Amino acid sequence: MTASLQVQAEEAVSRLRIARSDLQTVEARAASTGLPPAVKESVSAFANTRGGLLLLGLDQPGFRPIDVDAPQLARDLASACAEDLDPPIVPDIDIVTIGGRRVVAALVDELPVGRKPCYLKRQGIDRGAYVRTHVGDRRLTSYEVHILVSGRGQPRDDVAVVEGAGRDHLAPGLVEALLRRVRSRKGPLLADAGDDEVLRMMNVLADGDPPGVSLAGLLALGRYPQQFVPQVNLTFVAYPTTQGEPLADGTRFLDNESIDGPIPTMLATAQAAVLRNITRRAVVSGAGRLDDWEYPEEVVRELVVNSLMHRDYHPLAHGSQVRIELYPDRLEVVSPGGLHGPVDRRKLMTEPVTSSRNSHIAKLLEDIEVPRTGRTVSENRGSGLIAVAASLRRAGMAPLHISDRIDSFRVVVRNRRLTPEEMDLSWDLQRSRRGSTGPPRRRDRRHEIRELLARGPRPSRELAQELGMTPQGILRWLRMMEATGEVRPTESARRSPMNRWQLIER
Repeated sequence: MTASLQVQAEEAVSRLRIARSDLQTVEARAASTGLPPAVKESVSAFANTRGGLLLLGLDQPGFRPIDVDAPQLARDLASACAEDLDPPIVPDIDIVTIGGRRVVAALVDELPVGRKPCYLKRQGIDRGAYVRTHVGDRRLTSYEVHILVSGRGQPRDDVAVVEGAGRDHLAPGLVEALLRRVRSRKGPLLADAGDDEVLRMMNVLADGDPPGVSLAGLLALGRYPQQFVPQVNLTFVAYPTTQGEPLADGTRFLDNESIDGPIPTMLATAQAAVLRNITRRAVVSGAGRLDDWEYPEEVVRELVVNSLMHRDYHPLAHGSQVRIELYPDRLEVVSPGGLHGPVDRRKLMTEPVTSSRNSHIAKLLEDIEVPRTGRTVSENRGSGLIAVAASLRRAGMAPLHISDRIDSFRVVVRNRRLTPEEMDLSWDLQRSRRGSTGPPRRRDRRHEIRELLARGPRPSRELAQELGMTPQGILRWLRMMEATGEVRPTESARRSPMNRWQLIER
């Protein structure tokens, strides 16, 4: 027997019984009459998400072991994974013992990006691929299937020729600034090339008579790109409440702007929109009193650049904007399309990202200046989130909370400054998640807390009892998770006897 699988199964059963439901990474089935057909959907979902553990021989409710033909179940499961799924899945399958009875345990690893999605052959790739959520398996949408398939290679959506767009739809000032900068940096390479030839070499113009314009060229240099792609823009909304509900007088937004134009213009306008809706706060240091923005300017800039440069520009995503949402306690930036390519999510804020969905846009933005700043849009070194992490830490704020879904990428910045103890806890856990050498100084309780809250809000005293913690200990964790955008209280008055803690689902 695989000792580690036995231990994992025992721990998983304990978590199931605490949560009183299946979990995002654990699925239990009775399988009293043989292999349930829905098991294949769960294997597909685990392989397409973060992996997971499947347990066969546990009845619900209570997750108690029952009598099953464990050897036959194990054989049937292995056969179904190999023959009914594409690509075939080879889980680590063993028979473990729970409560003195045999249970089949199967550990399914997440597939590499280049092999997703895993789907049921009988249903086909469009209807047979699943993803795992905290409430079970969900069939992938057509757009999500597209995202996973596109992750196998380098998309070319950003160099698609935009129907109807020509050289005269580019902004002369942006084009002239680009040509001037490129020639100053790469003069010998472009000595004998005319303007249009340089623009072709940079994939702004496409061959034709008259020459066409690529989507990358239009978005980076266009006079008004939304003439051709109306929804490929950016929206900014400042909400008056932390939940986004209207005020008692009916006020829904404190500020609301649809931001159009080429990428450099959208960046400048979005930064201005955020800054006019946030405050400066006084910070006393050894040098005296300094005024600092509620959110560091560099953080705002890098998050907007990241969203515009790396969002999905496939035609299926042309109806979705980048969204900037400002709440009284946080700033959120959401862009269409999750992470692209073989990117390690745990290291986004510590190592440069080497995979770019829109390589031609990224290359162009190295040399395109934001109007009246003398600064280019991007360095294109994959270090934007590293700079964000450094700025947040210097400002005494929590690490970014990142939610990477197949169809979207969301970052959340909380505006509360942390105490020294909270800083140590938040950043130490962030360090341990990225695989740093050496053990974390504290046990990471967040996973257990999330599982307890997955079925609904709970008071802190119940959480403390379930986890064997002190009231002060559970509150430290809840406040840290609130700072990173994972949970929130149901009542504005923290000491209210009605207060509960709930998950923030993204």
